[in-house]
Amino acid sequence: MTTIETANENNQNTNNPTETDTSNTQPGNVTPINPTGTLTDNTHTNPAEKNPASTGKNGNNDKNTNPEELRRLVMVTGDKGGVGKSTFARGLAQTYIDSAVKFVGLDADNSNPHLLRFYGQYSNIEPLDISNSDKLDDFLDNLKELVYPKPKADGKAGEKQSLIMLETPSQFLPTLKILIKEMGFLGVVNNKCKMQVTIVVVMSTIIDCINQLLELYSFCGDNVDYVIVKNLFYGEAEQFTFYDSSKEIKEMEQQVKAKGHKFTSINMPKLAKKSYDYLDAKNMTFRQGLEQDEYPSVFGRVLSWLNNFKGQIKPIKDLFGIKENLSE
Repeated sequence: MTTIETANENNQNTNNPTETDTSNTQPGNVTPINPTGTLTDNTHTNPAEKNPASTGKNGNNDKNTNPEELRRLVMVTGDKGGVGKSTFARGLAQTYIDSAVKFVGLDADNSNPHLLRFYGQYSNIEPLDISNSDKLDDFLDNLKELVYPKPKADGKAGEKQSLIMLETPSQFLPTLKILIKEMGFLGVVNNKCKMQVTIVVVMSTIIDCINQLLELYSFCGDNVDYVIVKNLFYGEAEQFTFYDSSKEIKEMEQQVKAKGHKFTSINMPKLAKKSYDYLDAKNMTFRQGLEQDEYPSVFGRVLSWLNNFKGQIKPIKDLFGIKENLSE
């Protein structure tokens, strides 16, 4: 990878003059997929020591308040390469850390593991290989082990996890289809892991993203919560005309909500190219971008981006496994 990778996911094109941050969040009402409980309270207040990704709170060291409460698997997808999937996953990881929300991150984007590269030192982020059928079986078994860990050799129980964020690789739809059709993935996650599933779909303005979303729905159906992320790098919110005018998407939304799940769209703000490339070159988290003193412009851009990002997450924080209020 070059020192500054200009063709990154959030900055594929330098000819976009817009830097508009607008809100388009319209959360709906939802009843739990599995009525065994509610979302786990994953927050705590233990101070972190020298963690440049955090605001002084370590989000990965507390105990679950109730191991039997319903859990959440957040799958960050975007089958079209370059739509900003990794950027969103990094923003969500930073949001978790800043708000002291305990989570496990799984980075399955082995060709471009941004989540692991930027946050692997500061959070519980692990690489994930789901390149073949056997690996898919291992993934599902290991997922249950994270939620219900077996006793260790000394007889002590392992730490139970209630929030898993999975960043999928590009072109993941065929693999996910196998998981669902051949293994009953969603049912197993619901019933064996007692987890609700949120599928995050990051998209640009092109029609391919709409077609891929409809393909995703053809086998995921109304069994999950959906969060559609419009990446404003590709234009202002009103420029996502293929999405906004799609009758199929509107029918999909109605069907999902009729089953008691959520279907909502939010915006991911644009981060100026200089600031994005600076973080990329330095392998900096968004928090480190705020703490550096080299470029005031980077501080200002990242601060605005992160605040706007969290502002989009806040109204639907339950879909991301967040119970308490988000930190600023």
